[in-house]
Amino acid sequence: MKNYSSPFIKVIAILSLSFFLSLDFAIDYPDFEIIINNNPYPEDIFIHSTGEDNQFMALLDSELEVKWYIVSTGGKGWDFKVNNNNKVTYFRKPSNDWTPSGGGLFYVMDQSMHEVDTLQCANNFKADYHDIQYTDGGGYILQAYAKEQIDIPQTEAIDTANVLVLQEFDQEHNLIMEWKNFEHMDIDDYIDQFNLMGPYLHWMHGNSIEIDNDENIFISNRTMSEIIKFDRQTGALIWRLGGPMNDFTFIDDPLNGPNRQHDARRLDNGNIMIFDNGDQRDPPLTRVVEYEISETQMTATLVWQHSHPNGYVSLNQGCAQRLENGNTLISWGGVSGHGQIITEIDYSGSSVLEIEYPVGNTSYKVRKDDWEFDVNLLPAD
Repeated sequence: MKNYSSPFIKVIAILSLSFFLSLDFAIDYPDFEIIINNNPYPEDIFIHSTGEDNQFMALLDSELEVKWYIVSTGGKGWDFKVNNNNKVTYFRKPSNDWTPSGGGLFYVMDQSMHEVDTLQCANNFKADYHDIQYTDGGGYILQAYAKEQIDIPQTEAIDTANVLVLQEFDQEHNLIMEWKNFEHMDIDDYIDQFNLMGPYLHWMHGNSIEIDNDENIFISNRTMSEIIKFDRQTGALIWRLGGPMNDFTFIDDPLNGPNRQHDARRLDNGNIMIFDNGDQRDPPLTRVVEYEISETQMTATLVWQHSHPNGYVSLNQGCAQRLENGNTLISWGGVSGHGQIITEIDYSGSSVLEIEYPVGNTSYKVRKDDWEFDVNLLPAD
């Protein structure tokens, strides 16, 4: 029997590993342009970039130096962020093509840069890459998609509808809650919004999950331009903000709510902030909006908004994060003719940070955090 642990074999293995690492070192991080750097909030930027040839996970410090980056392989890196469990989470999307599910796994990384857990959906559903939220009890919430056959009188054939599934797990990976939108919502309420000639009825496109202050959940449904809040125990709908089934009266908002939005979040002041893509408005307008919400009066009062002074329209992706000093970090998503644009503004709307990546580089989500690895960081580590 051959001894595969011989010194010769070990040397070959080390040389092979060194060769592949050298390939990663040879791939430089994209050379972004610094447009404004005027004392932004001093935390690292966590960013996953998808380029024409490579994908990267990276940390940029407050001076916009590349603190750490890696060439991400196997589609890892989507939704790269520090989660509520004080660990980094990111998704492995096996294909660059957009699919309703993404069909991959979430990974959890600790401060020693070790992947300590992998997370997936149950009941034969495939996890989607748009969001993951850890709970206070150490569990987590994932989303997935399913197909539902439904007979709609407006069409001759039996149709297929895209539906959204949320699953909550405890810290032992046991499924403790499953919410399916079609069990609590009526597709007939949305018929006027569909392209009835499409291959399936694109009813739901969930792109953010938020655990609200009352422990219930609200999600962003981009397809129907609505935020949906439901009871975490019963699954029953509590309200819908925006869209064809809107429950709120919008005050001081001439646009009457979001359009094809991303990243709906409850702020510390109790308001809700949304990255409002607005790419299907006439004319298109992208903005970040903050609403003061009254769930007793069912009003949504616009108290703050910001659009890019260059009038950028976000065709897809995009996010916004309110920072501890009141600044807002904005990633403008897919802007035609541009690479990824990241801006930080103060509450008055003045820009304190702006960088732009070369055309062909995009990023789904960008976050700032002071979270630190416990190991020394080297570029392309």
